[in-house]
Amino acid sequence: MKLGEITLDTRSLDLIKMFESMVGVPVKDVMETEDVIFFVLEKGGTYKLFTSDDKKKALEKVKEMLKKRINILDFSPDPEQFFRNLFYRYKVSALNVTAGESGYVVNVKVDPNYKASAIGKGAKNLKTALTLARRYFTIAKLYIE
Repeated sequence: MKLGEITLDTRSLDLIKMFESMVGVPVKDVMETEDVIFFVLEKGGTYKLFTSDDKKKALEKVKEMLKKRINILDFSPDPEQFFRNLFYRYKVSALNVTAGESGYVVNVKVDPNYKASAIGKGAKNLKTALTLARRYFTIAKLYIE
């Protein structure tokens, strides 16, 4: 499957520059929504971030400065691992990615206690996850169970 196209505007480039200079972890991509900023880190970036107290403190400063919720995930060129990383906070119990003619069909099974959060009000979180994933993969359908 071909990768999606990523276009970074000035705001996105500024967010990446600020994050990298303050936290010291390379950023592959950033996507901002109304209330959340997603930082997609190079593979292994979350490990570097969350195993260093200095980096965790710097991340808290970034959150304070931006006054938005921040979600961090590792990039993976493997769609299954990418979706595991994307839905990590919802306690993924099973994941199935199949390649179809019009793109990947992704079924993510999350902890029942987190299903409503994974989908979000008006499917907002689901749509955001789909938008982010389509920056890297051709996705036909995304289901949350």
